[in-house]
Amino acid sequence: MKTPDACASLADIRLGIDTLDAEIVALLGRRLDYVLAAARFKTDEASIPAPERVAAMMPDRRRWAEQAGLDPDFVAGLFDILIPWFIQRQIIHWRQQYGQPQPTDGGAA
Repeated sequence: MKTPDACASLADIRLGIDTLDAEIVALLGRRLDYVLAAARFKTDEASIPAPERVAAMMPDRRRWAEQAGLDPDFVAGLFDILIPWFIQRQIIHWRQQYGQPQPTDGGAA
């Protein structure tokens, strides 16, 4: 992949963007692996959301955004979308591994 300044065409630019987007998706998958592994250390389902952890991690994400030349509010907004989704995946995983399995028929019993 060429650097942005070395790109000689729109096709080069699009290839770079597509390559980076694939890396972002792969990194989200790796993050999910860690989130699911964390379930091993949760004593019960109620301990999964950990709002104190979420609050503690946001200043770092904002700082990292600034260091990368990004708008910290934009990055915080992304994490405001990502974090609840990852928490829900961990809850589902925890229930399957350690609690009650989730119904597969939409919840009807």
